Order: sequence, then C-alpha cells, then structure tokens
Amino acid sequence: MRPKLETITLSVDGKTIAGIRQRDPNAVDAPKLLCVHGWLDNANSFVPMIPYLPAFDLVAIDLPGHGYSDALPQGYTFHELCYQLTRIVEALEWDSCHLMGHSLGGCITPMLCVANPAIAESLILIEASGPLSESAAKLPERMAKSMQDRLNPARFQSRTFSTKDDAIKSRLKAAKMAPMSAKLIIDRQVKEIDSGYQWRFDPRWRESSSQYQTEEQVRAVLAAVGCKTLAVVGDEGFLAKRPETQQRLDCLTDGEVMILPGNHHLHMDTPEPVAAAVNRFLGALPDMGG
Repeated sequence: MRPKLETITLSVDGKTIAGIRQRDPNAVDAPKLLCVHGWLDNANSFVPMIPYLPAFDLVAIDLPGHGYSDALPQGYTFHELCYQLTRIVEALEWDSCHLMGHSLGGCITPMLCVANPAIAESLILIEASGPLSESAAKLPERMAKSMQDRLNPARFQSRTFSTKDDAIKSRLKAAKMAPMSAKLIIDRQVKEIDSGYQWRFDPRWRESSSQYQTEEQVRAVLAAVGCKTLAVVGDEGFLAKRPETQQRLDCLTDGEVMILPGNHHLHMDTPEPVAAAVNRFLGALPDMGG
C-alpha cells in the first residue's frame, strides 16, 4: 500500500515552515529526501513525482516567503537559505538526508552541501547548475538597481486576479509547462480576498538581488560539492540553452548527468522518468517494482 501524503508545519527560529511529507510509518530506516522547489514555486512542485518515490521518507517544503511558509524579515540571501534548510533538517530530527533541488532549489542545495557538508548524503539537481552569474564589473550597477527596488516596494505588490484560472493563465505566460502543473503551483501560491485572488509569496522575492556571484565563484562551489550528484537536464529546458551548463556540471567531482525529454518543469509534466532516474541513482526500488 502506497504511503499517504501528510501536511506538516515546522518551527524555525519562531517562523513557520510548511511542507508535504510522504513516509511509511513502519519503515523507520527509510532514506530521507528533502525536496526544495524553484523561484515562485512551492512544495506542490514535487507532488507529481512523489508517488514514484515510495521508498523514501520524503519532505517537500515551501521555502520561506513561498506557499504557506512565513516570510523572513532578514531577506533571502543564499547563505540565509542554506541556514534555513539546515534548521529545517534539524526540525525534522534528521541527522542528514539526500537533497533534491529544482531550479532555485538547485542553486541553494549545492551551497548547502559546501557550507554544511555533514548534512548531505547526496545531491540531485533538476534543471539547475548553480545560480546566474555576472562579471565583477557589474556589481555597482546591480547594487544601485537593488537599492531602487527596495526603496519602491509597491511596484512588486501582487495584482488581483478575478479567478484562479486567471492566475493559472498568468503563470503559463511566464513559464512553459503543462496547465495541470501550473494549477498545482497556483493552488498553493494564491490567497483568496474579497475581490479575487492574490499571490501568496513574499513580493520581496521579485526584487533584484544586491549581488550576483561571478562565474568563477559558481564553479568553485560546484567543484567543492563532496557528495555524489545527479543532474537532470530537460532537452528543452533552460539549461540546454545555456553555453556554460556543461562546463559547470563538469566541475562536479562525483557527478552524473541525465538528459531527459522535457522543459524546465519536466519533473512535474513528465514525473515518472525523472523519478526513475532518482531511484536508480539512489539505489531505491521504484514504484510498481518496475
């Protein structure tokens, strides 16, 4: 019998972190898997894959400021998010776990592997090879843009949608994905108000970052990841179009790359082959014994 999904809430430094968990209560030694979603997504990003990963004690979280998790007054630097993930693992009473990150989640999790290597048993990157980078010469311009964004927060406040379908249509304009995948994200990412629906995520997530890493820094982090790593790349996703992708993935000292049909959200649109790659990588039995 397949384990059931459960809603969980954790407390991290007085803030609520929400998530979804699948586990077999009788499998006390099941391998632990923490799933971290992409920018402006949420824990529902992993719901299509979860049925195909029955061997794990699996937790998919809403990152702070997304879904049902509280916003952080201190903001969302990569180092802060690594700290938050560490505290989440501690709140789950796990000593360590396998880490799976999609997009933004796949930018944070390699940094966590480097900042706190004892926590990571392995790393799975889905459509991710580290964050966007730019030359050091761009820093003054970026600092000025970030300051202007912070001084004008009203421009990032959520628009109001008359219906959920309107929010889904907006999401489909921003990202190529199946309508059912977009609906899953929206179901956990909007709140109902008297006049319709608004985004639930913290609008500060849309502000410009005050600093990007250089390409040299990104590659240094990837080279410092000490655990085995699987990178899943969609043949029509963002990574396939970026010239630096292969050079970045070559930095992984114990890395494996799997190219599968699909776009940036292939883990939602076509979850079974992605889950099969994860099961093979971690030596877990796939669903249905296939």
